[in-house]
Amino acid sequence: AGSGKTRAITYRVAYLLEKGVSPNNILLVTFTNKAAKEMMDRVQALTAGEIKLPWSGTFHHIAYRILRQYASLLNYKNNFSVLDSQDSLDLFKLCLKKEGLDKKNKKFPSAKVIQSIVSYARNAEKTLEEALDLKYPSWLDIADIISRIAQEYEFRKKEANVMDFDDLLMNLYLLLLKSEQARTKFSQQFQYILVDEYQDTNKIQASIIKLFASHHKNILAVGDDAQSIY
Repeated sequence: AGSGKTRAITYRVAYLLEKGVSPNNILLVTFTNKAAKEMMDRVQALTAGEIKLPWSGTFHHIAYRILRQYASLLNYKNNFSVLDSQDSLDLFKLCLKKEGLDKKNKKFPSAKVIQSIVSYARNAEKTLEEALDLKYPSWLDIADIISRIAQEYEFRKKEANVMDFDDLLMNLYLLLLKSEQARTKFSQQFQYILVDEYQDTNKIQASIIKLFASHHKNILAVGDDAQSIY
């Protein structure tokens, strides 16, 4: 901390803008909305102007913007809603109830634990069984029940035209994989990709960055593996 990582990426953005690069061709990804705002404040101070980067923010913010345009390709309506963590947990509780499980049963994981298992599997690009084996081995013997609950959770979200936070990343990744049009559009548009706090990216976020960079292959990332949370 304090070694100048964010300063380096900020000056890089300012340099690109001074060289005439269009703000629309720069993708700046940060880990929090607060960090994105602070970085833009620094860039504006450096460039002495009101320059805004239309494509700056968190992975989830960028994903939300793109999916608003392309949701129909993934069988969602463009006016989908986003569940927060509590909404997601409540939906998992309903799925457990449908499975006929007693929430007081100590031999079965709580809705919150199942939410964590499913989230880990998706963000780490693992199957549910792999996630259980790696991080939750005590629940491996009921993998089939957890899998049914996860499937019911997915079904209910689709029926209600909602996505949770993990869906924003998963669906952006699927869109870039499946739609050559979308992948070509954004990989050609984003000539310069800059990622702050790279140590906090997870597997699927790293995969998204690689797809965005598939045309220009131009990524600048700063991070500190000693601060990694994954």
